[in-house]
Amino acid sequence: MKTRLFLLTLLFVFSAHLFAQSDSSAAPIPEPAEEPTVELYKPFALNIALDASLFVIGGAEWAYRLYTSHQDKDAWNGTLYNKSNINAFDRWAAHKYSSALDNAGTVGTALAVAIPLFSVYASGDWLTEGVMFAETMLVASGTYSVIKSFVKRNRPYMYFDGGSTSDMEDGDYENSFPSGHTTNAFAAAVFAGYTFSVYNPDSNLKIPVWIAGLSVASATGVLRVLSGNHFPSDVLAGAALGSLTGFLVPYLHLKQNIFSKNVEISALPAGALVKVRF
Repeated sequence: MKTRLFLLTLLFVFSAHLFAQSDSSAAPIPEPAEEPTVELYKPFALNIALDASLFVIGGAEWAYRLYTSHQDKDAWNGTLYNKSNINAFDRWAAHKYSSALDNAGTVGTALAVAIPLFSVYASGDWLTEGVMFAETMLVASGTYSVIKSFVKRNRPYMYFDGGSTSDMEDGDYENSFPSGHTTNAFAAAVFAGYTFSVYNPDSNLKIPVWIAGLSVASATGVLRVLSGNHFPSDVLAGAALGSLTGFLVPYLHLKQNIFSKNVEISALPAGALVKVRF
């Protein structure tokens, strides 16, 4: 009995030893492969000379805006202007002042300016796109402010009773051309559509982003006319200025763009000097 028990125990130990050897000789279980790191697509690049120039230009324009805002403005003498003096293109669209539509236009501008935040978030390239957007809005708003100070066009509501009392008192009634709200709205809309399309060339959201931005910007322009703040030509000029700025600023930052390497923009007392090397 003891002999049998000894033989069984020996057989068990020998079998366990063989099993351990066979298990140790088996191929090791491979570790799960690491997922490949997806490199962030960065088609735009900041450029010290370009960015410094844009900030200097925009800053100078805003400095001029602040300077002129503290100058004595021509107070309205209380006499309504003659509507027949308005050019034929704009005369039909002149409206009385509407505070509600004025506020609605301001909301429209705010919505348009918020749309690029979606593009910035989607790109992941927050610093570069954020700086470009800041430059876009700085230059756009500064440029229309300088133009307003030289043109001094009366707003449409000055041809009707019940105009904006506050604007009449501080001289803003002469700042009709171009439309600042429309300039900012189109600058933001075009910036968002263009940068989103470049960052996401295969995205199905490219067209919706363009449509959303331009729709809000266009609605803002219409509201500025209906509120009595601007003539159609003011809005069209603002749309052109804003669109140009919203496209040009990011375009200059494209890595594959010849301008990103060979452009020099220098601020001048009366504007800017652009040098391009070919």
